[in-house]
Amino acid sequence: MTATAAENLTERQARILERLSQAQRLDVEPLAEDFGVTPQTIRRDLSVLCERGLARRRHGGIERPAGGHNLGLDERFGLAPGAKRAIAARVVEEIPDGVSLALGIGSSVVAVAESLIVRRDLRVITNNLQVAQVLANHPSADVQLAEGHLRPRDLDVVGSATVAFFARHHVDIAVLGCGGLDAMGLLDFDPEEAAVSRALLAHARQRVLAADASKWGRAAMCRIAPLADIDRLVTDHLPASAEYRDALAAAPLTCDTAL
Repeated sequence: MTATAAENLTERQARILERLSQAQRLDVEPLAEDFGVTPQTIRRDLSVLCERGLARRRHGGIERPAGGHNLGLDERFGLAPGAKRAIAARVVEEIPDGVSLALGIGSSVVAVAESLIVRRDLRVITNNLQVAQVLANHPSADVQLAEGHLRPRDLDVVGSATVAFFARHHVDIAVLGCGGLDAMGLLDFDPEEAAVSRALLAHARQRVLAADASKWGRAAMCRIAPLADIDRLVTDHLPASAEYRDALAAAPLTCDTAL
């Protein structure tokens, strides 16, 4: 993988960046108290994030660099990497050899592709270029890449041609990520991303969402689908909010925690 803005962050800086993915803004004093360091230390951490374009300065702290937009794929790989690997391994535990798969957008889905090395005789369709690159080295995976509009920052293709591609197939299992989760269901940052994810859900016998707990409450503006459209959620931890836990309990899905 190429060098990225999120590469070589300290553990604390990476955790601050992960918190920023869940909140609109962060303040210096609460961060200093939470991490048990001085405000000056936190200010230095925040300066690093701002210098790399991962955050924007505001009085007393930082905010997201652009409201309503997700980080690029490379930056998202730097968020909760251990959780994503654990989630991916748990997803793959329930994927047998010899199945057809649709793999969607996002860094969590790339982690699933990496874990698929233990499976054989797979037929995979995807619009995720990083997934295609990972599976190019798989000894027994047949991969079809969707047509569509290339997004270099996200390393995927989207658009009406991509939606039509997935509509022409019907797979055993679809694995997708999302930009955010709330009590109503799955969210994403871009209407074209959401349209592609809906196409995956509509043309699969089993639908698996791979999403770490930081996705709960993220301010993504485009609705993908209700929780009822997912058969299995694989995550690292259950959400802390009682509202979100109640929504999961009411949905007809299996919730599998990897940590």
